[in-house]
Amino acid sequence: MNFATTVEAMPNGGIIKIQILLDSTDYIKFRFIDQGHGISEERIKNIGEPFFSTKEKGKGLGLMISHKIVREHGGTINIESAVNQGTAVEVVLPIK
Repeated sequence: MNFATTVEAMPNGGIIKIQILLDSTDYIKFRFIDQGHGISEERIKNIGEPFFSTKEKGKGLGLMISHKIVREHGGTINIESAVNQGTAVEVVLPIK
């Protein structure tokens, strides 16, 4: 996960929200929400796969590595997006 990706998705500016939520005493959620161009459902399915990138010069390894690290710590990464509306990335990690 690269915060620069969020900024790049909004070349004309916009609002980026960062939320930290305690969902329960067991998990903490970090949400990154932009108002960028969004990602199609078709591409969302492939995000996190090795060497898949939506960027012209992307390597397709960043989110794959992020998923691996988060899973090794007992967490998950969830991505919700709507074309022309923006994207929300949620990282959920156990507190203990």
